[in-house]
Amino acid sequence: MNAVKDMLDNHKKIARWAALPEHAPAIGWIVRGEKFYWTPGVNTGAGKPQYEIGSITKTMTAFRLAQGEQEGLWEPADTLAKLIPELESSDFARRATLRQLATHTSGLTRLAKNQVLMSMKKDKSNPYAAYTEEHLLEAVLEEKFRSGAKHEYSNYGYGLLGWALGRISGVPLHEALRRELFDPLGMSGTVMPVLDTAGSESESEAASVAAGAVSAEAGARKKAPGGKKPAASASTVLVPGFAPGGRPVPHWDFTSAMAGAGAVRSTVPDMLTYLEAQLGQHPAAAAFEPALLACQNEQASVAPSKGVGIGYAWMRSMRKDGTVTHWHNGGTYGASSFAAFNRDLQSGFVILSNRGVSLAGQLKQMIGMGELSTDKAAHLVAEVLFKNG
Repeated sequence: MNAVKDMLDNHKKIARWAALPEHAPAIGWIVRGEKFYWTPGVNTGAGKPQYEIGSITKTMTAFRLAQGEQEGLWEPADTLAKLIPELESSDFARRATLRQLATHTSGLTRLAKNQVLMSMKKDKSNPYAAYTEEHLLEAVLEEKFRSGAKHEYSNYGYGLLGWALGRISGVPLHEALRRELFDPLGMSGTVMPVLDTAGSESESEAASVAAGAVSAEAGARKKAPGGKKPAASASTVLVPGFAPGGRPVPHWDFTSAMAGAGAVRSTVPDMLTYLEAQLGQHPAAAAFEPALLACQNEQASVAPSKGVGIGYAWMRSMRKDGTVTHWHNGGTYGASSFAAFNRDLQSGFVILSNRGVSLAGQLKQMIGMGELSTDKAAHLVAEVLFKNG
Protein backbone atom coordinates (compact mmCIF):
# COMPACT_ATOMS: atom_id res chain seq x y z
CA MET A 1 0.00 0.00 0.00
CA ASN A 2 2.04 2.95 -1.27
CA ALA A 3 -0.11 5.55 0.48
CA VAL A 4 0.79 4.19 3.93
CA LYS A 5 4.48 3.88 3.13
CA ASP A 6 4.55 7.36 1.65
CA MET A 7 3.00 8.77 4.80
CA LEU A 8 5.46 6.92 7.04
CA ASP A 9 8.44 8.02 4.94
CA ASN A 10 7.43 11.66 4.75
CA HIS A 11 5.61 12.53 7.97
CA LYS A 12 7.94 14.69 10.11
CA LYS A 13 6.54 13.58 13.46
CA ILE A 14 6.77 9.92 12.43
CA ALA A 15 10.39 10.49 11.44
CA ARG A 16 11.23 12.08 14.80
CA TRP A 17 9.42 9.29 16.64
CA ALA A 18 11.26 6.57 14.72
CA ALA A 19 14.62 8.30 15.34
CA LEU A 20 14.28 8.53 19.14
CA PRO A 21 17.30 7.16 21.05
CA GLU A 22 17.48 3.35 20.97
CA HIS A 23 14.13 3.20 19.19
CA ALA A 24 13.43 0.31 16.79
CA PRO A 25 9.76 0.51 15.77
CA ALA A 26 8.24 -1.98 13.36
CA ILE A 27 5.02 -1.45 11.43
CA GLY A 28 3.22 -3.92 9.22
CA TRP A 29 -0.07 -3.74 7.35
CA ILE A 30 -2.20 -6.05 5.28
CA VAL A 31 -4.58 -5.19 2.45
CA ARG A 32 -6.70 -7.96 0.93
CA GLY A 33 -4.05 -10.57 1.68
CA GLU A 34 -1.00 -8.55 0.63
CA LYS A 35 1.45 -7.69 3.43
CA PHE A 36 3.76 -4.69 3.78
CA TYR A 37 6.47 -3.73 6.28
CA TRP A 38 8.17 -0.56 7.53
CA THR A 39 11.08 -1.18 9.95
CA PRO A 40 13.40 1.82 10.30
CA GLY A 41 16.35 1.29 12.63
CA VAL A 42 15.59 -2.38 13.29
CA ASN A 43 18.83 -4.35 13.33
CA THR A 44 18.84 -7.71 15.07
CA GLY A 45 21.18 -9.64 12.80
CA ALA A 46 19.73 -12.84 11.41
CA GLY A 47 16.82 -13.01 13.83
CA LYS A 48 13.35 -11.55 13.56
CA PRO A 49 12.78 -8.80 16.14
CA GLN A 50 10.37 -9.88 18.85
CA TYR A 51 8.56 -7.39 21.09
CA GLU A 52 6.42 -7.38 24.20
CA ILE A 53 2.89 -6.76 22.91
CA GLY A 54 1.43 -5.93 26.33
CA SER A 55 -2.34 -5.81 26.53
CA ILE A 56 -2.95 -7.01 22.97
CA THR A 57 -2.43 -10.32 24.79
CA LYS A 58 -5.97 -9.86 26.10
CA THR A 59 -7.41 -10.49 22.63
CA MET A 60 -5.69 -13.89 22.67
CA THR A 61 -6.95 -14.71 26.14
CA ALA A 62 -10.39 -13.76 24.84
CA PHE A 63 -9.92 -16.16 21.92
CA ARG A 64 -9.32 -18.97 24.41
CA LEU A 65 -12.57 -18.04 26.15
CA ALA A 66 -14.52 -18.07 22.88
CA GLN A 67 -12.93 -21.29 21.69
CA GLY A 68 -13.80 -22.99 24.98
CA GLU A 69 -17.40 -21.88 24.52
CA GLN A 70 -17.43 -23.54 21.11
CA GLU A 71 -16.06 -26.71 22.69
CA GLY A 72 -18.68 -26.70 25.45
CA LEU A 73 -16.18 -26.23 28.26
CA TRP A 74 -18.07 -23.25 29.70
CA GLU A 75 -20.79 -20.73 28.94
CA PRO A 76 -20.33 -16.93 28.88
CA ALA A 77 -22.93 -16.57 31.65
CA ASP A 78 -21.16 -19.05 33.93
CA THR A 79 -19.93 -17.53 37.18
CA LEU A 80 -16.45 -18.11 38.52
CA ALA A 81 -17.78 -19.82 41.64
CA LYS A 82 -19.81 -22.27 39.54
CA LEU A 83 -16.69 -23.36 37.69
CA ILE A 84 -13.98 -23.09 40.37
CA PRO A 85 -14.79 -24.68 43.76
CA GLU A 86 -12.14 -22.80 45.76
CA LEU A 87 -13.90 -19.53 44.90
CA GLU A 88 -17.36 -20.55 46.16
CA SER A 89 -17.02 -18.39 49.30
CA SER A 90 -16.28 -15.23 47.30
CA ASP A 91 -19.16 -12.77 46.92
CA PHE A 92 -17.59 -11.53 43.72
CA ALA A 93 -17.02 -15.00 42.26
CA ARG A 94 -20.59 -16.10 42.98
CA ARG A 95 -21.94 -13.27 40.80
CA ALA A 96 -19.27 -12.31 38.25
CA THR A 97 -19.48 -14.07 34.88
CA LEU A 98 -16.87 -14.97 32.31
CA ARG A 99 -18.49 -12.53 29.86
CA GLN A 100 -18.17 -9.69 32.37
CA LEU A 101 -14.47 -10.38 32.82
CA ALA A 102 -13.97 -10.51 29.05
CA THR A 103 -15.74 -7.18 28.48
CA HIS A 104 -14.30 -5.28 31.47
CA THR A 105 -17.77 -4.98 33.01
CA SER A 106 -17.18 -7.06 36.15
CA GLY A 107 -16.49 -4.03 38.33
CA LEU A 108 -12.89 -5.03 39.05
CA THR A 109 -10.38 -2.20 39.29
CA ARG A 110 -7.37 -1.94 36.99
CA LEU A 111 -5.17 -3.75 39.52
CA ALA A 112 -5.92 -5.80 42.63
CA LYS A 113 -5.17 -4.02 45.91
CA ASN A 114 -2.61 -6.59 46.99
CA GLN A 115 -0.91 -6.41 43.60
CA VAL A 116 -0.49 -2.66 43.91
CA LEU A 117 1.05 -3.05 47.37
CA MET A 118 3.29 -5.87 46.20
CA SER A 119 4.61 -3.97 43.18
CA MET A 120 5.50 -1.09 45.50
CA LYS A 121 7.39 -3.36 47.91
CA LYS A 122 9.00 -5.68 45.36
CA ASP A 123 10.63 -4.85 42.03
CA LYS A 124 8.78 -1.79 40.72
CA SER A 125 10.40 -2.22 37.30
CA ASN A 126 8.96 -5.75 36.95
CA PRO A 127 5.53 -5.34 38.60
CA TYR A 128 3.92 -8.72 37.85
CA ALA A 129 6.80 -11.14 38.41
CA ALA A 130 6.10 -11.81 42.10
CA TYR A 131 2.30 -11.95 41.84
CA THR A 132 1.31 -15.61 42.14
CA GLU A 133 -1.88 -17.68 42.00
CA GLU A 134 -2.02 -17.55 45.81
CA HIS A 135 -2.07 -13.76 45.71
CA LEU A 136 -4.78 -13.79 43.04
CA LEU A 137 -6.98 -16.16 45.05
CA GLU A 138 -6.48 -14.04 48.15
CA ALA A 139 -7.61 -10.94 46.27
CA VAL A 140 -10.70 -12.57 44.72
CA LEU A 141 -11.83 -14.11 48.00
CA GLU A 142 -11.90 -10.64 49.55
CA GLU A 143 -13.55 -8.97 46.54
CA LYS A 144 -17.10 -7.61 46.73
CA PHE A 145 -19.30 -7.62 43.64
CA ARG A 146 -20.31 -4.19 42.33
CA SER A 147 -23.81 -4.45 40.91
CA GLY A 148 -24.46 -2.45 37.76
CA ALA A 149 -20.78 -1.79 37.10
CA LYS A 150 -20.01 -0.07 33.80
CA HIS A 151 -17.07 -0.67 31.50
CA GLU A 152 -13.85 -0.27 33.48
CA TYR A 153 -10.59 -1.51 31.99
CA SER A 154 -9.01 -4.14 34.24
CA ASN A 155 -5.69 -5.96 34.01
CA TYR A 156 -6.74 -7.71 37.21
CA GLY A 157 -9.85 -9.01 35.48
CA TYR A 158 -8.00 -10.41 32.48
CA GLY A 159 -5.31 -11.98 34.63
CA LEU A 160 -8.11 -13.66 36.57
CA LEU A 161 -9.88 -14.72 33.37
CA GLY A 162 -6.76 -16.30 31.88
CA TRP A 163 -5.94 -18.12 35.11
CA ALA A 164 -9.54 -19.30 35.51
CA LEU A 165 -9.71 -20.75 31.99
CA GLY A 166 -6.59 -22.75 32.71
CA ARG A 167 -7.91 -23.98 36.04
CA ILE A 168 -11.29 -25.00 34.61
CA SER A 169 -9.91 -26.81 31.55
CA GLY A 170 -6.80 -28.28 33.14
CA VAL A 171 -4.68 -26.74 30.37
CA PRO A 172 -2.68 -23.61 31.33
CA LEU A 173 -3.41 -20.59 29.18
CA HIS A 174 0.06 -20.40 27.65
CA GLU A 175 -0.13 -24.03 26.58
CA ALA A 176 -3.69 -23.69 25.23
CA LEU A 177 -2.73 -20.67 23.12
CA ARG A 178 0.27 -22.49 21.71
CA ARG A 179 -1.86 -25.50 20.74
CA GLU A 180 -5.00 -23.70 19.56
CA LEU A 181 -3.70 -20.44 18.07
CA PHE A 182 0.05 -20.01 17.60
CA ASP A 183 0.90 -23.44 16.16
CA PRO A 184 -2.13 -23.73 13.82
CA LEU A 185 -1.43 -20.28 12.36
CA GLY A 186 2.33 -20.85 12.11
CA MET A 187 3.14 -18.04 14.57
CA SER A 188 6.52 -19.55 15.46
CA GLY A 189 7.90 -16.28 16.83
CA THR A 190 5.06 -15.78 19.31
CA VAL A 191 5.16 -17.05 22.90
CA MET A 192 3.62 -16.49 26.30
CA PRO A 193 6.51 -17.02 28.75
CA VAL A 194 5.19 -17.87 32.21
CA LEU A 195 7.15 -18.14 35.46
CA ASP A 196 6.36 -21.02 37.78
CA THR A 197 6.14 -20.52 41.54
CA ALA A 198 9.92 -20.88 41.85
CA GLY A 199 10.45 -18.00 39.43
CA SER A 200 11.73 -20.03 36.48
CA GLU A 201 10.02 -20.58 33.16
CA SER A 202 7.54 -23.41 32.80
CA GLU A 203 8.53 -26.77 31.35
CA SER A 204 6.34 -26.28 28.30
CA GLU A 205 8.03 -22.94 27.72
CA ALA A 206 11.44 -24.60 27.98
CA ALA A 207 10.30 -27.07 25.33
CA SER A 208 9.35 -24.17 23.08
CA VAL A 209 12.80 -22.70 23.57
CA ALA A 210 14.38 -25.96 22.51
CA ALA A 211 12.20 -25.95 19.43
CA GLY A 212 13.47 -22.51 18.51
CA ALA A 213 10.24 -20.64 19.17
CA VAL A 214 11.49 -18.38 21.96
CA SER A 215 14.17 -15.76 21.47
CA ALA A 216 17.12 -14.55 23.48
CA GLU A 217 17.18 -11.00 24.65
CA ALA A 218 19.37 -8.54 22.80
CA GLY A 219 21.54 -6.87 25.45
CA ALA A 220 21.50 -7.31 29.20
CA ARG A 221 18.23 -8.09 30.93
CA LYS A 222 17.46 -8.09 34.61
CA LYS A 223 16.30 -11.51 35.76
CA ALA A 224 13.15 -12.06 37.74
CA PRO A 225 13.82 -13.41 41.25
CA GLY A 226 15.22 -16.89 40.77
CA GLY A 227 14.42 -16.74 37.07
CA LYS A 228 16.40 -17.66 33.99
CA LYS A 229 16.91 -15.92 30.69
CA PRO A 230 15.42 -17.63 27.64
CA ALA A 231 17.86 -19.73 25.65
CA ALA A 232 19.16 -18.40 22.35
CA SER A 233 17.10 -18.91 19.23
CA ALA A 234 18.12 -18.51 15.62
CA SER A 235 14.66 -17.34 14.59
CA THR A 236 13.83 -14.42 16.89
CA VAL A 237 15.63 -11.82 18.97
CA LEU A 238 13.78 -10.11 21.81
CA VAL A 239 14.30 -6.39 21.32
CA PRO A 240 15.54 -4.59 24.47
CA GLY A 241 13.07 -2.18 26.02
CA PHE A 242 13.63 1.50 26.76
CA ALA A 243 11.77 4.05 28.82
CA PRO A 244 11.23 7.61 27.54
CA GLY A 245 14.60 9.29 27.21
CA GLY A 246 16.34 6.05 26.25
CA ARG A 247 16.91 4.51 29.69
CA PRO A 248 17.03 0.70 29.42
CA VAL A 249 14.35 -1.14 31.41
CA PRO A 250 13.82 -4.86 32.03
CA HIS A 251 11.22 -6.87 30.20
CA TRP A 252 8.24 -7.88 32.28
CA ASP A 253 7.78 -11.37 33.70
CA PHE A 254 4.44 -12.97 34.56
CA THR A 255 3.21 -15.94 36.52
CA SER A 256 0.02 -17.69 35.43
CA ALA A 257 -1.92 -15.35 37.74
CA MET A 258 -1.58 -12.36 35.41
CA ALA A 259 -0.22 -13.77 32.14
CA GLY A 260 -3.59 -13.42 30.44
CA ALA A 261 -3.40 -9.65 30.84
CA GLY A 262 -0.16 -9.01 28.97
CA ALA A 263 2.55 -11.70 28.81
CA VAL A 264 2.74 -12.44 25.06
CA ARG A 265 5.78 -11.53 22.96
CA SER A 266 5.55 -11.53 19.18
CA THR A 267 6.91 -10.29 15.86
CA VAL A 268 5.35 -8.08 13.22
CA PRO A 269 5.07 -10.94 10.67
CA ASP A 270 3.33 -13.11 13.27
CA MET A 271 0.99 -10.30 14.27
CA LEU A 272 0.05 -9.75 10.63
CA THR A 273 -0.71 -13.46 10.46
CA TYR A 274 -2.92 -13.01 13.52
CA LEU A 275 -4.75 -10.14 11.81
CA GLU A 276 -4.99 -12.24 8.65
CA ALA A 277 -6.96 -14.75 10.71
CA GLN A 278 -9.16 -12.00 12.17
CA LEU A 279 -9.92 -10.82 8.62
CA GLY A 280 -10.95 -14.32 7.52
CA GLN A 281 -8.02 -14.55 5.12
CA HIS A 282 -5.97 -17.34 6.74
CA PRO A 283 -6.97 -20.85 5.58
CA ALA A 284 -5.93 -22.48 8.86
CA ALA A 285 -8.23 -20.15 10.81
CA ALA A 286 -11.37 -21.51 9.16
CA ALA A 287 -11.57 -24.20 11.85
CA PHE A 288 -11.96 -21.62 14.61
CA GLU A 289 -13.72 -18.85 12.69
CA PRO A 290 -16.75 -18.95 15.06
CA ALA A 291 -14.49 -18.17 18.04
CA LEU A 292 -12.84 -15.28 16.21
CA LEU A 293 -16.22 -13.83 15.27
CA ALA A 294 -17.50 -14.21 18.83
CA CYS A 295 -14.59 -12.04 19.98
CA GLN A 296 -15.34 -9.45 17.31
CA ASN A 297 -19.12 -9.27 17.82
CA GLU A 298 -20.29 -6.59 20.23
CA GLN A 299 -20.72 -8.07 23.69
CA ALA A 300 -21.17 -4.82 25.62
CA SER A 301 -21.61 -1.13 24.87
CA VAL A 302 -18.94 1.38 25.88
CA ALA A 303 -20.01 4.69 24.33
CA PRO A 304 -23.23 4.17 22.32
CA SER A 305 -23.46 7.78 21.12
CA LYS A 306 -20.00 7.47 19.59
CA GLY A 307 -20.52 4.01 18.12
CA VAL A 308 -17.97 2.41 20.46
CA GLY A 309 -18.46 -1.05 21.89
CA ILE A 310 -16.43 -4.04 22.96
CA GLY A 311 -16.39 -7.67 21.92
CA TYR A 312 -14.27 -10.09 23.91
CA ALA A 313 -11.29 -7.72 24.48
CA TRP A 314 -11.40 -6.17 21.00
CA MET A 315 -12.69 -2.59 21.03
CA ARG A 316 -15.14 -1.77 18.22
CA SER A 317 -15.51 1.65 16.59
CA MET A 318 -18.12 2.46 13.94
CA ARG A 319 -16.68 4.55 11.11
CA LYS A 320 -18.52 7.21 9.14
CA ASP A 321 -18.55 4.90 6.12
CA GLY A 322 -20.55 2.35 8.12
CA THR A 323 -17.71 -0.12 8.52
CA VAL A 324 -16.36 -1.31 11.87
CA THR A 325 -12.74 -1.08 12.99
CA HIS A 326 -11.56 -3.38 15.77
CA TRP A 327 -8.50 -2.38 17.77
CA HIS A 328 -6.47 -2.90 20.91
CA ASN A 329 -3.29 -1.30 22.20
CA GLY A 330 -0.74 -2.40 24.77
CA GLY A 331 2.20 -1.23 26.79
CA THR A 332 4.88 -2.22 29.29
CA TYR A 333 7.52 0.04 30.81
CA GLY A 334 9.75 -0.50 27.78
CA ALA A 335 7.34 -1.30 24.95
CA SER A 336 4.13 -0.14 23.32
CA SER A 337 1.90 -1.67 20.67
CA PHE A 338 -1.24 -1.21 18.61
CA ALA A 339 -3.23 -3.59 16.40
CA ALA A 340 -6.31 -2.79 14.34
CA PHE A 341 -8.30 -4.34 11.53
CA ASN A 342 -11.41 -3.63 9.50
CA ARG A 343 -13.02 -6.80 8.24
CA ASP A 344 -15.33 -4.88 5.88
CA LEU A 345 -12.33 -3.23 4.20
CA GLN A 346 -10.20 -6.40 4.45
CA SER A 347 -7.26 -4.50 5.88
CA GLY A 348 -5.39 -4.09 9.15
CA PHE A 349 -2.10 -3.04 10.70
CA VAL A 350 0.14 -3.56 13.70
CA ILE A 351 2.72 -1.30 15.32
CA LEU A 352 5.32 -2.71 17.74
CA SER A 353 7.71 -0.39 19.54
CA ASN A 354 10.47 -0.96 22.09
CA ARG A 355 9.86 2.39 23.76
CA GLY A 356 7.49 3.05 26.63
CA VAL A 357 5.63 6.28 27.33
CA SER A 358 5.63 8.00 30.71
CA LEU A 359 2.55 9.47 32.38
CA ALA A 360 3.97 12.95 31.80
CA GLY A 361 4.48 12.07 28.15
CA GLN A 362 0.88 10.93 27.83
CA LEU A 363 -0.41 14.19 29.34
CA LYS A 364 1.73 16.25 26.95
CA GLN A 365 0.41 14.32 23.98
CA MET A 366 -3.16 15.09 25.05
CA ILE A 367 -2.50 18.82 24.58
CA GLY A 368 -0.47 18.40 21.41
CA MET A 369 3.00 18.55 22.97
CA GLY A 370 5.78 16.06 23.49
CA GLU A 371 6.93 13.18 21.37
CA LEU A 372 4.63 11.15 19.15
CA SER A 373 3.28 8.01 20.80
CA THR A 374 2.56 4.59 19.35
CA ASP A 375 -1.16 5.31 19.74
CA LYS A 376 -0.82 8.55 17.78
CA ALA A 377 1.25 6.82 15.10
CA ALA A 378 -1.53 4.23 14.88
CA HIS A 379 -4.09 6.97 14.35
CA LEU A 380 -2.06 8.33 11.43
CA VAL A 381 -1.70 4.88 9.86
CA ALA A 382 -5.40 4.14 10.32
CA GLU A 383 -6.41 7.40 8.64
CA VAL A 384 -4.52 6.43 5.49
CA LEU A 385 -5.03 2.67 5.44
CA PHE A 386 -8.76 2.55 6.09
CA LYS A 387 -9.44 5.54 3.88
CA ASN A 388 -7.73 3.75 0.98
CA GLY A 389 -8.78 0.24 1.97
